[in-house]
Amino acid sequence: MTPSYDFERFDPPALDERMLRRELERQEARRNTILLAIAGALFQALFVLFGLMYLEIIPVLALGCFCFAIISTAGSGAVAIVFVQKGEVNCGFSF
Repeated sequence: MTPSYDFERFDPPALDERMLRRELERQEARRNTILLAIAGALFQALFVLFGLMYLEIIPVLALGCFCFAIISTAGSGAVAIVFVQKGEVNCGFSF
């Protein structure tokens, strides 16, 4: 049986503590960014639900909730576009 990989041919990359810490910080920042995006989406959904709840009771408040949700969605979309264009957020989610 022949081996699938020849581990004697290539040397593994040299790792030091600084590189490992940088990778850990990068993964932690990605995780925090994802959690913040999820929290923002839930916050926007909450304002839409508040708007629907108060639509018949206080229409002005409902309109304010809907407007806030729309403006917040537009802002978070703009931030997402900037992050994707700058390459700050990688699409592969590996935790």
